[in-house]
Amino acid sequence: MPFPAGKLKNKIALINALSKVLIIALAVFIIPWLVNRVSIREMDKQLISKLDTVYSLVEQYGVDEFINLGGGYQAFGSYNILKEEYISIEKADEKVLYEEIDYSKRKIEGEILDYRVISATIESGGTYYLIEIGKSITSIVRFEKQFRKFTFYFLLVLVGITILIDLFVTQQLLRPFGRIIEKLKRSDHPKNFDYTPVGTSTTDFRYLEENIHGLMRKIETAFNDERDYISNISHELLTPISIIRTKLDNFVNSTKLTDDEMIKIIESKVTLGRLTRLVRTLLLMSRIENEEYLLTDTVDLNELLGQIGVDFTEHFEQKELQFSLSQPDRKTGIRGNSELLHILFFNLVNNAIKYTPEGGWIAINQVFRDGSAIVEVSDNGVGISEENLPKIFSRFKKFQEGENNFGLGLALVKKIADYHHFGIEVFSKPGMGSRFVITIGKPEE
Repeated sequence: MPFPAGKLKNKIALINALSKVLIIALAVFIIPWLVNRVSIREMDKQLISKLDTVYSLVEQYGVDEFINLGGGYQAFGSYNILKEEYISIEKADEKVLYEEIDYSKRKIEGEILDYRVISATIESGGTYYLIEIGKSITSIVRFEKQFRKFTFYFLLVLVGITILIDLFVTQQLLRPFGRIIEKLKRSDHPKNFDYTPVGTSTTDFRYLEENIHGLMRKIETAFNDERDYISNISHELLTPISIIRTKLDNFVNSTKLTDDEMIKIIESKVTLGRLTRLVRTLLLMSRIENEEYLLTDTVDLNELLGQIGVDFTEHFEQKELQFSLSQPDRKTGIRGNSELLHILFFNLVNNAIKYTPEGGWIAINQVFRDGSAIVEVSDNGVGISEENLPKIFSRFKKFQEGENNFGLGLALVKKIADYHHFGIEVFSKPGMGSRFVITIGKPEE
């Protein structure tokens, strides 16, 4: 049976508690039953011993001595004062010798009592007599009930104490494991990981921690190598790109070209422009990863979003897009880097323009929720399929065909948002557009 999701220590505590409850249930029924069986077995031994004694007396004195004590009733019966034991001797209806022990009810002075009775037949002088010796089981039944109740409460208290002890011991044993988990939760980047040993005598936890540290160091090394490689290759690419662009310009100025040749030159320059933007974007992301940007600017969010709308005025007109900007009356100041914040919202709007058909709409909605400033960039474009949503911020992921799309725009948006500790979410369905939600947090006063 699968267990519900939860922490390891809670699952261990649950298993211990269930096992102990099962033990209680079994003990409450089994222990009194065992006590009852032992008591009955001991009682049977006593009855057999008493029957042997009666046999000896009958052999010694004869059965008539007992029958005569019955006062003319041709039978003998004797109960002790508490009615806990009795013995009776009477003529038997059957002429068969036998011995048996069984439960029987007897009515004594109007009261029906339960007895454990040993019955035996003897033959004396050609006459068969039935001997019965009984012991009351009332005390056993009463003791069994009391013992069952005592067992239940005793085990209940015992289990409660052991559960508390188990919880305490489990918590102490798993505390190093919990610290390891907390370290992983606090680390949002390999370089921020805390390599301080948690300190534990459990070899399993030590082995786990050492392996996690080793893996994190490998990830950090690989990340740094990738970052350095991108930074170096981007720097190296900018120089030849600039040289090619200059040579193309000189060639155009110094040579008389046909229209077809001029078109090819222009196409080459456009491609170089795309390549330049790609390289600069990679350099920008590398600088962000190296934390080269200061987050000391106080940026007016209202003014920034308004300027973004102005920057894309021509694009809106070219595609006949309806643009709306909704902002609160109060000024919203946020702490960060003004250049990066401009790029963040510029890329979001630029992405919306790419994937919104002519005659569509794009909206920027700036609101406050629970004391946090939130910016939503929405459109009624082509949308994003559900399987592609988790990969939308990955580098070089191109889900829709579009001009000037190199798969880095949204990756850069995510990088800038994380650098500023902003939350970012995207909601989208194919054919129904997309909505990007940036949770900025509490604004500057």
